Amino acid sequence: MATPSKSMTTSEFAKATGIPAATISKLIREGKLKAKKEGQSWMIPQSQLAAKVVRELGKPPKPPKAKKPSKPAAVPPPAKAAKPVRRTPAPSLAPKAPAALVPAPEPAVATRPENPPAEKTYSVSEFEAMTYLTEKGVSEWLKSGKLKGVKTESGEWRLLASNLQVPSISRLVRK
Repeated sequence: MATPSKSMTTSEFAKATGIPAATISKLIREGKLKAKKEGQSWMIPQSQLAAKVVRELGKPPKPPKAKKPSKPAAVPPPAKAAKPVRRTPAPSLAPKAPAALVPAPEPAVATRPENPPAEKTYSVSEFEAMTYLTEKGVSEWLKSGKLKGVKTESGEWRLLASNLQVPSISRLVRK
């Protein structure tokens, strides 16, 4: 009487071969691997470890063959002489101002324009309704500079209509 060969589940077989379990299941469905359904699991005989399809999938991909040039290779242009290295002048020895006294860079958005923009503007709630952004998202994007806007004298933000033309924002416009 022959002893039955040990069987493996798809996940065990996948670990043994290095092939993803989903691929193993697909090979079983296509009939390229022999397996038996026991309960809810596929049981694959260990003899299938030597199957042709497993050997092919387990091999590293073959490197592409080098093509022979149809024309003789052109002579490369002569090498250029190395450019001289430029030395930057030594930094000034004048004492640096403390970081607290260095003026902060100008923000990307205007805070109080003398002349209101000629461009159409939207309130935060209007802009929120037009896009998939939330009020918090609009505020964060204003702070980070992704959105351009102006702050009114009452402290309310008005977002410029040109924001809707920016690719990263135009994809968020509600249709």
